[in-house]
Amino acid sequence: MNLQDLAEALKVKLHGDPECSISALAPIDRAGQSELAFVVSPRYAAALRASEAGAVIVPESMRSLAPGNCLVSENPYASYAQASWLLTPETPLQAQVHASACIDPTADVATSAHIGPGVVIGAYSTIGEGVVIGANCCIGDRVHLARGCRLFPNVTLYDKVQMGVQCRVQSGAVIGSEGFGYAPTAEGWQQIQQTGGVLMGDRVHVGANTTIDCGAIDPTLIADGVILDNQIQIAHNVQIGENTAIAGCTGIAGSTRIGRNCQIGGACNIVGHIAITDGVIINAASLVSRSIDTAGRYGSGMPLQPEQAWRRSFVTLGKLDQLVRRVRRLEHQKETD
Repeated sequence: MNLQDLAEALKVKLHGDPECSISALAPIDRAGQSELAFVVSPRYAAALRASEAGAVIVPESMRSLAPGNCLVSENPYASYAQASWLLTPETPLQAQVHASACIDPTADVATSAHIGPGVVIGAYSTIGEGVVIGANCCIGDRVHLARGCRLFPNVTLYDKVQMGVQCRVQSGAVIGSEGFGYAPTAEGWQQIQQTGGVLMGDRVHVGANTTIDCGAIDPTLIADGVILDNQIQIAHNVQIGENTAIAGCTGIAGSTRIGRNCQIGGACNIVGHIAITDGVIINAASLVSRSIDTAGRYGSGMPLQPEQAWRRSFVTLGKLDQLVRRVRRLEHQKETD
């Protein structure tokens, strides 16, 4: 693709040779004459000046540092993301139903869908136009996949999962599994029937081995544009607002509500039955034990330290109660003197 076409597709300004041919992406320090790189921060100024890239996507503030062709963007990272699909497009799969697929007679599968080998599709499910279902996926009853969804191999969708357009689910994900609901009895735990299903909006991305439990009565809700990393656990009745991003290994307990445009770091633990408002950023490995009603950045836990310093810190933490009592006694003594 030449730079002129690329600039028009990305809707950015081109400075340089419009006929320069770009065929791939590369890091700024390794990019060659036919490759595209990007820079977003002044700390990469030296690498930009020394770059041999065919073109670099830069913010306006760094245009003068580019040694050759550049594309000026208000959001270089977003432009780079768009360019990644233009330069390395996904190979389209032909419409087909593999001979080994097992599809219930009541299911409705669009003729433009691609159904891979070993796929199982349950009763009254609907598979929309252009949907791609990879090998060995298992789809339950009354599932709906809207236009352009893609399931990679070995995805499992339980009954009553509903997905909007252009959703993308990586291998090993399980959506709609029974929620962890049990009532204690004299004889032991009595399981509570979980029948709510999962309702997902448009353009939701689900990472590998992520699990989303169905709701107990009403569905678990994942709104438009939510992106979920690998190995996330989302319990029953959770609600996640539009365009929220959650990094890997986070666990969200039941009936928690997370707002729009939140960013939750990896390995966070979020307790159940709380609410997190819109625009909250939570640092990695944080424990969220209460509701958050004000937007902003939050964190918990202790940052990494050398082991000896870490041991001293923990010893000090164990003495905090004693220290507080001593300070209060001294304050009281000073007030009475």
